[in-house]
Amino acid sequence: MKKYFLLLTFFVVSATILSAQSNRRYDYDSSYYQSYKGSIIARVFFSKKYNQFSLDPPGNLPKMAYHANTTFSIGVGLTYRSLSFSFSKELSFLKSEKSKGPTNDFDLQLHLYKRKWTIDAIGEFYKGFYLTPHGVGTPDGQNFYVRPDMGVQLVGGSVYRVLNDQRFSYGAGLSQNAWQKKSAGSFLLGGEVFYMAANADSSYIPSKTDSVNNQKNIRKLHLFEFGPGVGYAYTLVIREHFFILGSINVNENLHFSREIGNSLKADNIGLTTNFIFRLGAGYNLSRWGVSLLWIQSAINTKGQSSDYEYRNTIGSYRLVYFRRIALNRRMKRILAPIPVSN
Repeated sequence: MKKYFLLLTFFVVSATILSAQSNRRYDYDSSYYQSYKGSIIARVFFSKKYNQFSLDPPGNLPKMAYHANTTFSIGVGLTYRSLSFSFSKELSFLKSEKSKGPTNDFDLQLHLYKRKWTIDAIGEFYKGFYLTPHGVGTPDGQNFYVRPDMGVQLVGGSVYRVLNDQRFSYGAGLSQNAWQKKSAGSFLLGGEVFYMAANADSSYIPSKTDSVNNQKNIRKLHLFEFGPGVGYAYTLVIREHFFILGSINVNENLHFSREIGNSLKADNIGLTTNFIFRLGAGYNLSRWGVSLLWIQSAINTKGQSSDYEYRNTIGSYRLVYFRRIALNRRMKRILAPIPVSN
């Protein structure tokens, strides 16, 4: 728990530093969007997070993917200026642990959609996975290949500059801190850095699927990568209230990876292409609205010894009902110490 506490402290301090901007006003074209940074935004949401570790072997061997056994959650949240808080509870009765095994997870995600910047920080620690397609890796081919000993850890983040912040608001579609009234888009410039580790008590390559690489007992993979990226985001607005948001970032990263097995430490250095995409749709009014969001990112590498292509994919779906609450003068004075997010 000590490392989880330190990670949580890091995220909180990072969010405070990134959000501590001066209180001067920035001009923007209010005919395109309206900012609500002075209002409290209350939300109720249903969400589902997922984590997938994929293995793409060479030749004619089948592609495989380890999945964390996650399910839907229900939650509530509040946002004011740069400060956000949310609480969610997993709907465990929807999870099938009998066929897919249990997953223990600790998940921290920070997504800041500021006026000029979009900032994502991630810390994910999952243990307990099952393999797809169904039956792959098992002796009888009838059940899921379950690995309660397998874990995947991911820490990192990305920062992107929104170039057309005068007419386009990321927050209007993703964090509900603005209302996009006219269609607009923006190019994005930035970069990302990530560290990932996958580990198990024995080889995560099933012997029934690939006996050659299974005998190497490759049970650990470490990956560090960083690099610049470009992207584009666009919100289509229909009759001022309905919106469809699409965004994609493409990164070209330098990666350092290591496979560890029996008397084996095989390193690989090279370039890889990663992506982050966001999709959203909903209905927006000045006081309330509803939105459906999908966010996904992936990092890739190649194993030097196994020649496998590895990919770790994380993402979430979220259905949100939100309401903006205007503050009177007294409440604004009480909440004045909270920094403004520009």
